[in-house]
Amino acid sequence: MPGLQRVGAEVMDTTTHRVEAAMAAVPRSHYIPDRAWDRGQPIDRSTDPERWQALVDADDAVVTQVDQGAPDGPGLATSSSSAPSVMARMLDALDVAEGMRVLEIGTGTGYNAALLAHLVGGEGHVDTVEVDEEVAAGARGRLAEAGLSNVAVHHGDGAAGHPDGGAYDRVIATCAVSRIPQAWISQAPGGVIVAPWTPHPRQPGGLLARLQVRGNTASGRFAGDLAFMSIRGAGAPEPAATGLNLEPDTAETVTTDPWELLSPDSVWPLWITVPGWIYGMRRDDDLPWVMWIASTHEYGWARISPASEGYLAEQGGHRRVWDELTAAWQWWHHHGTPDSTEFGLTVAPHGEHRTWFAPNGPTWTH
Repeated sequence: MPGLQRVGAEVMDTTTHRVEAAMAAVPRSHYIPDRAWDRGQPIDRSTDPERWQALVDADDAVVTQVDQGAPDGPGLATSSSSAPSVMARMLDALDVAEGMRVLEIGTGTGYNAALLAHLVGGEGHVDTVEVDEEVAAGARGRLAEAGLSNVAVHHGDGAAGHPDGGAYDRVIATCAVSRIPQAWISQAPGGVIVAPWTPHPRQPGGLLARLQVRGNTASGRFAGDLAFMSIRGAGAPEPAATGLNLEPDTAETVTTDPWELLSPDSVWPLWITVPGWIYGMRRDDDLPWVMWIASTHEYGWARISPASEGYLAEQGGHRRVWDELTAAWQWWHHHGTPDSTEFGLTVAPHGEHRTWFAPNGPTWTH
């Protein structure tokens, strides 16, 4: 499987081979609806079968719903089938054995649930929860057509898990969350949770969390960086002052490239080590671009824009968020740019999320 890689020292040596065997045995094409989207354009299997098949065969995500099914929306992707290599990474991290009970959050097409059903075998069981009733119905039909009797599709809010299902050995989310719900922890006593994590919904970048549940706490290292569609209902990031049209308290020319710090591919160390901020970009009448950064914990903002030599960094409010980000970036480089697998996440019983640098480094409360 292209891009498949091992994640986490705790994962059994046989897991990767079992995931590869499952993906070879379960055809993706059975689970992709006849209408999919490519670069915002609908592709119908009946009218363009070759292009539809090319989408299915590619190691890439396939958008299977836009605008939550509304007919006249802007074309925003709201459901998809993840790239097979990404699915393999997550299933590898989940470490599913035969006979296990697995809870999946985000059914989508049903393909991942079918892979899970293959991995747990006839003695195991998969419950999968989907918030969109139409998407759930489609997946339920495709799983039934495949003759899979050890998987059940439930329509509901995935953040609540599936309390009627009893205890699970594994929980996997196919959508990004900013807070690991306590319901998942309580429904997986002694089990493992695998979920894409990002501190703020709708912001770029993210990490794959692999958490071991012990009592009311879940903790574990990240299993690499990974961006995913946010869980339905997560909403926009917290309102924050972005500094638009405000006079700064400080202004200085800097050489640090904001695009290097805040690109979607490299922003993850800052999400881990600097809690409580969001960012974005806007256009300006006199400038080609202005990058804004805003604190969500206390009042503070920054504007970064191109200057004749380097960049102009303007800041206002009580919190100097740009200074915090550049200091964190320097700390990360000072420590040899450690991989995301050297960091972890702990979710406390009262819901506090704390990231940390292993084995005995600093911690950050989110």
